[in-house]
Amino acid sequence: MKIGSRSNRSVLTSSEHHRDYDAGMPGARILIVEDEPQLRGLLRLYLERDGHHVTEAGDGSDALEIFRRDGADLVILDLMLPGLQGEAVLDALRETSDVPILITSAKRSDGERIAGLRQGADDYLAKPFNPHEVTARVAAILRRTRPERSAEEEILSLAEGRVVVDPGSRRYTLRGAVGGRLTPGECGLLLALARRPGTVLTRDQLLETVARRPDEVYGRVVDVHVANLRRKLGDDAGDPWLIETVPTTGYRLVARRDPS
Repeated sequence: MKIGSRSNRSVLTSSEHHRDYDAGMPGARILIVEDEPQLRGLLRLYLERDGHHVTEAGDGSDALEIFRRDGADLVILDLMLPGLQGEAVLDALRETSDVPILITSAKRSDGERIAGLRQGADDYLAKPFNPHEVTARVAAILRRTRPERSAEEEILSLAEGRVVVDPGSRRYTLRGAVGGRLTPGECGLLLALARRPGTVLTRDQLLETVARRPDEVYGRVVDVHVANLRRKLGDDAGDPWLIETVPTTGYRLVARRDPS
């Protein structure tokens, strides 16, 4: 059953719920920003059953105040809000935080979804949606953004220290100067390329890294992440030192990985 349609306000029963969240992972603090009280309540019910700690906001101004006061590990953000619109909330959050953001919106076109992802969202779910998909998307985002650090993901240094990335914090330096922080998707994609330097990885292979749906629209998310990495790390698509585009196929890391 779908939820989120303004013309469909059926309440889901507890028998329709199943657990998508990894029980081995401590519950996350999730902020739901949604102006429909019934939908907020349903999302809260499903997320709390997965062990999360949920707070709610019915408009954008309240959402920013709650986030400033309490923080969150993930934000579920509707775009069509009273007063301050969701796009403005997303911009305000991205000015000060890289908190993962899942957009939920009745805006369904490819262009609108891609615009939301380019603006800084981590995922985009069009209304109406199945609540199981919400919990699955949340679990996937949390697995991606709260990974256990592995031996192969120690400090990543490329091209004799030209770029150094700490996978744990996702902070990077560029030519020795502090450069900021990569988003979870950008960091995951760079690590995937760095594990197989010189090897061409297809968009589908890289898509698995950022945990998106394997369709045409979300396939373009890989291109967005690569473009953002190039912008942040000073790479040039026409004369790349970091990531080379392989037409019709995908990408490969051309920078030499420094010994750890």
